[in-house]
Amino acid sequence: MKIDRAELLRKLEAVAPGLAIKEAVEQSSCFVFAGGRVVTFNDEIACGIDCDLGFTGAVAARPLLDLLAKMAEAEVDVEATDNELIVKGKRRRAGITMEAEITLPIGSVEQPEAWVDMDPEFADAIGVVQHCASKDANNFHLTCVHVTPDCVEACDNFQLARYPLATGVTEACLVKRDSVKHVTGLGMTEVAETKTWLHFRNPVGLTLSVRRELGDFENLDKILESDGTRCTLPGGLAEAVDKAEIFSAENSENNIVTIELKSGQLRLRGMGPNGWYEERKDVTWENDPMSFNMAPKLLVDITARTNDCYIAPGRLKIDGGKFTYVTCLGAV
Repeated sequence: MKIDRAELLRKLEAVAPGLAIKEAVEQSSCFVFAGGRVVTFNDEIACGIDCDLGFTGAVAARPLLDLLAKMAEAEVDVEATDNELIVKGKRRRAGITMEAEITLPIGSVEQPEAWVDMDPEFADAIGVVQHCASKDANNFHLTCVHVTPDCVEACDNFQLARYPLATGVTEACLVKRDSVKHVTGLGMTEVAETKTWLHFRNPVGLTLSVRRELGDFENLDKILESDGTRCTLPGGLAEAVDKAEIFSAENSENNIVTIELKSGQLRLRGMGPNGWYEERKDVTWENDPMSFNMAPKLLVDITARTNDCYIAPGRLKIDGGKFTYVTCLGAV
């Protein structure tokens, strides 16, 4: 079967969030082609999109992705044998391991009966708050985004963010940050709920399903309502962060930059195993020295919306207009 190479690659990349890095579930590192669709499932995320290649089977994902990305042909010819997917181009071909029997337990993901339109700002909201979820697996609820009917929020015990909006869900739930963060780049427009899954769908039929957990999440109202002394952060922080992240990004599990406020001066610093970057800027601050940490991308996102913040003993608050962010402070 001849197929548009770029279109096939686009569809496979769209369902890639459901692939397992380490295969704990059989065939979870494969693209599974069945019923005119290609699906992926790693026990936490399930993805699927229409893609009929004329066969049923589980194909090793990484070599297929890499091969299609490096081929130059506009069209490729795909053909399934008992244990291989043959991909042919002009004067070249490759065979990729395939299993004809489908064992991926995609049937464990309940299918939604009804979809509702999702607020266009939902992806933006997830993009903001997910940076405040923890990576410490010992505190499960802190590794999650709290999705309620009227907001999304996250907190890691040091910083928190809440983004009010109509989410389309009827019951509050927790979803892992590392699962729901994929919503931000997939153009999702609809949402649905089932017993243990939260589902998203975009206009081309791509579906993304993430596990939902029913659990308690700390009430953040009092912290979010607090104000303090107004301070205006200096311009140009995005450019400074871009340089600091050269080093901080080497800390894959804790990519943060540090901001220190002293009399009349702000210092931004990024550190990693192979070095550090520091930049100073003038600021209208004459109170006690303070410091706080923030994910670089979150700092860039926030300062693109506003440079105004409020500092109270022990915390800094930023009102981003559509969301509120608070971080704990420490004396320098």
